[in-house]
Amino acid sequence: MSEKLDCREAVARLQDYLKHELTPERAEELKAHLEYCRPCLGYARFEQSFLEMLEARARRSCCPSELRARIERELTELEQG
Repeated sequence: MSEKLDCREAVARLQDYLKHELTPERAEELKAHLEYCRPCLGYARFEQSFLEMLEARARRSCCPSELRARIERELTELEQG
């Protein structure tokens, strides 16, 4: 493992970490930082809760049928174009 992350680097990588988009090594570095840095851990918990709320709202809301039909028509035209 490389040198410990500072808070600036940890925050910069946090979104990728929460979305499981980091390499295992980088994820482990960030996880280690969060284990000893309470301010970053608090921020990470807030961000995780926020992402979960957004995902829950996105699952509940649907695209209006008129908009869906228009998008499908446009895509079909592009494919045939």
